[in-house]
Amino acid sequence: MDPQYRYLNGKVNGVHTGVALAGCDSIILADDDIRYTRHDINRICELLERYEMVRPQNYLSPLPWWARMEAARMLINRGVLRTGDYPGTCGFRRSTMLRVGHYDGDVLFDNEEIVRHFILEGASVCHANDFFILKRPPTLAKWREQRPRQAYEDFVMRAKTLAFMAVLPVAVFVALAGGAAALCAYGLAVAAAAMILAERGRRGAARKFFPALITLHAPLWMLERSASVYWALYWRVFHGGYPFGDKLLSKGTGTAWVPGGRLSSAAITYGASASAHPHERR
Repeated sequence: MDPQYRYLNGKVNGVHTGVALAGCDSIILADDDIRYTRHDINRICELLERYEMVRPQNYLSPLPWWARMEAARMLINRGVLRTGDYPGTCGFRRSTMLRVGHYDGDVLFDNEEIVRHFILEGASVCHANDFFILKRPPTLAKWREQRPRQAYEDFVMRAKTLAFMAVLPVAVFVALAGGAAALCAYGLAVAAAAMILAERGRRGAARKFFPALITLHAPLWMLERSASVYWALYWRVFHGGYPFGDKLLSKGTGTAWVPGGRLSSAAITYGASASAHPHERR
C-alpha cells in the first residue's frame, strides 16, 4: 500500500493505491466477500462503456440464520430506497476517479461514500438495481461485530435512527398502558410493516436471489437494529467513535453523503441488467 495515502480507513488507502497502479480504465472495486462470475464482469464492463460508475446490488448465499436476517435488511433497504440497498462493490472508470479526486477516507461507510462522491462531482452513475452480485455471508462472530457498526453508520440518517430508538421504549409504554393485548397488537403492526417493506424489496429480479422465507426474517432484523442502535450510541457517547481495525473512526459517513444522496435520488439512472441466475454460480 502506498504510504502517501494516510486515510484512517485503510481500505480507502488500498483503493487509491490500486487506482494509481491500474493499467486499464475499467476498475471493479469489491470487498473480500464479493464473488463475481465471468458473466458479471462482462456485464459491468459493458455498462462502464455507457456510465462512469456502475452500482449493482448484492445477494447472500449460503443462508444461515444470521445471513437470512442480513438479507432481510437488504430487502427492506430495497423496499424503502429508490437507489436500492448499499452494495459492497461497484465498478468505475479510472479516468473518472482521477478527474473527481479523492473521496472521504476517514469514514466507516466507505463503499457508499465513493458512490456519492462520484455523483456529487457530476459523474454518470448507473444504479443497476436488477444486477445482482454474490456476497458470501460473514461468520457468526463477524456478523455480531457488525451489528453496532451498521447502526453507527446510520446516525447521519436521523429520522431512521430515531425511529429504531423508539421501537423498544414504545413497546414498554404500550405494555404498561394497555397490557399484553396492546403489546401483541403493537408487535404485530411492527412485524407486518417490516415484512411488507421486505416483500416490496423482492420485486423484479430480486425474487430470483431472495427466497420468500427471507421476508419472515424482516421483523427479527427490526428487533436487532432497535437494540443495536443503543449499542452504537454507547460507542458514540463514551468513546467518540467506532473501532475499524486498529483505528477509532468518529465518522460513520463523510462529506458527500447528504448532498450526494439528494442528487442521486433526484436524478437516478437505472440499469435494467439482471445478472446470471443464482443456480449458475459456484
